[in-house]
Amino acid sequence: MFITIHAAAAAVIGKKVTNPYLAFILGFVLHFAGDIIPHGDEQLGKKFFGLDISNIFQPETKLKFMALYGSLDACALVIFLLFLFRNFTFANSDSVTWAMIGGILPDILVALYQLGKFRILKGFSEFHNWNHHLLLKRIKSDIPLQYGLLLQVAAMALLIWLIYVF
Repeated sequence: MFITIHAAAAAVIGKKVTNPYLAFILGFVLHFAGDIIPHGDEQLGKKFFGLDISNIFQPETKLKFMALYGSLDACALVIFLLFLFRNFTFANSDSVTWAMIGGILPDILVALYQLGKFRILKGFSEFHNWNHHLLLKRIKSDIPLQYGLLLQVAAMALLIWLIYVF
């Protein structure tokens, strides 16, 4: 899932869980639950609008391509955070902040491993990857990226609705 979805799901947790330590842990754990759901990003950096690009680019170009996707996701996250903090007083609580940090931290740690190959993060990155593929192994393939994007837009709409009513 995009980090924006993880942050939104964590904001819902942080709204209801007043203990920031527990909110952090729940946000962290919920990240892995969200990543189990097939969401179409398996082909990121391998295909672009259906065209196979896996053999075209060198590894460093693939990394730049992934950085572009990550940058777009980070922009969406900033927009979501602006929306959240400008419209909801609960968003100023420590539990919301720590739940969101817990919700996006796994992807940050994996990115640090991918960029710097820090040995201390290798096991965590492998676990994250294993978790990400838990259901994909059973169904033998990911959903197409365009459906994954629609799924995540729908998930974001649902999460924003939950923020309003929950």
